[in-house]
Amino acid sequence: MTEPLLELDDIQAHLLPGFGHVHQRLLGWRLPGDDPAAAARTLLAELAGRVTPARRGLADRAVRRAVRRGRADRSRLSGRPATAVALSARTLRVLGHDDLATIDEAFTVGMARRSYLRDPPSRDWTVGGPGKEIDILVVTAGEDPERLATAAGEISAAAALAGCEPVHDQPARRLPGDVEHFGFRDGISQPVLRGVVDAGGTPLVERAPMPPMPDHRAYAGPGDVLVWPGQFLFGLPRQSETDPVRSAPARRVPDLARNGSLLVYRKLEQDVPGFRADTERMAAGLGVDPQRLRAEMVGRWPDGRPLVRSGASAGAALNHFGYDTAVPEIPGGPSGAGADPDGLRCPLAAHIRKVNPRDQETDKGAPSATLTFAILRRGITYGAAEDEERGLLFLCYQTDLVNQFELLAQRWANNPERPRQGIDNGVDLLIGRARTGSPRRARMLAGEVSTFADYVIPRGGAYLFAPSLSALRALAAGQ
Repeated sequence: MTEPLLELDDIQAHLLPGFGHVHQRLLGWRLPGDDPAAAARTLLAELAGRVTPARRGLADRAVRRAVRRGRADRSRLSGRPATAVALSARTLRVLGHDDLATIDEAFTVGMARRSYLRDPPSRDWTVGGPGKEIDILVVTAGEDPERLATAAGEISAAAALAGCEPVHDQPARRLPGDVEHFGFRDGISQPVLRGVVDAGGTPLVERAPMPPMPDHRAYAGPGDVLVWPGQFLFGLPRQSETDPVRSAPARRVPDLARNGSLLVYRKLEQDVPGFRADTERMAAGLGVDPQRLRAEMVGRWPDGRPLVRSGASAGAALNHFGYDTAVPEIPGGPSGAGADPDGLRCPLAAHIRKVNPRDQETDKGAPSATLTFAILRRGITYGAAEDEERGLLFLCYQTDLVNQFELLAQRWANNPERPRQGIDNGVDLLIGRARTGSPRRARMLAGEVSTFADYVIPRGGAYLFAPSLSALRALAAGQ
């Protein structure tokens, strides 16, 4: 199979490969009521020269990894902050691109009107609520907080000159060990994009030798499942629903959509004291250790080890496992892992099973279809460990909000009989949202637990379109 050429100089680096810097800052503006198109073009013209392409992002990531492993001196780190841009449907409309503004049903109407996500009323949002709608979002990131602050200040000054109203300014920082505030290592399981980066056919991600896997999916390495790039980038081949290895034709989209993507941004506040106290209460009722119960709710131990890989070390291929079928030992790599189809080691209601059922059949069909629901997560924590207000800035990329993000966040996480059809095992206690006045419940290994508490509280957000670099320049030029 021929994989498509990924145009690394046209794709934003926040999507591919992700920023990965210690510090980030998210800035948002509303367009003015008077001549919003002129304001948008003025600001986009400034931002077009700042947006980081994927090629530079990949090079910077390689240097950061070498430094962290002691193979390169810190002086090789790029001091340049990385920058990404995303636009609201309203911005695209005022720029004369209704074709882009209507590229996705959920994007067109906006996050605030997608009530079945069970978020708090948008009037209570601190991000994206009435009067705080984000028309232009900038994500900027770097290793040096002072240089990052300078870059953010320059961008804010340009937005002010363009007449845009600031509505959002959120600093963020990765916690040591890449954990989130509940103490669990985050961002472990991510799809790997298929695609080549040059005319010689060099793959984006080097492929390790792998034995045939029982789920028939293709892997770049142990647990690193390959997905066709059209699930995350418009204009490229998509993942087949019926064959885990083959592609489906690229979706027909406007020319300016090519190499762009849809971005979900959600500010999720985490009630850490409430989470700890409530899990201690539930654990006492079951007669189990609280940390064990928390691991069952997540599906992994705090260091990232999956419950289905009993006894595995934290560094041994944390994603090399399935649920329906056992996985074999990888020569020179991790050991095999037994199957757990009925949730005897990892509960069916565990977070990682709810949002990624892997090789198990779901209400949406065969396991091959599950790959079409994958998202690229680019989240980062905000707030210090001791702060009252702390949580996760959830960001993810996809090309179908309804059948990727919304399916995972609502139809699976909030439904006690999904994704495994016909078996009531409860909701995702970590991110699931209960109906007003109803408890959230889930079946853990030692029995059922329930709670009225929400550990993760949405504080707002936005659905946005992240254009390619060429599209950004075209929009700035009024094309």
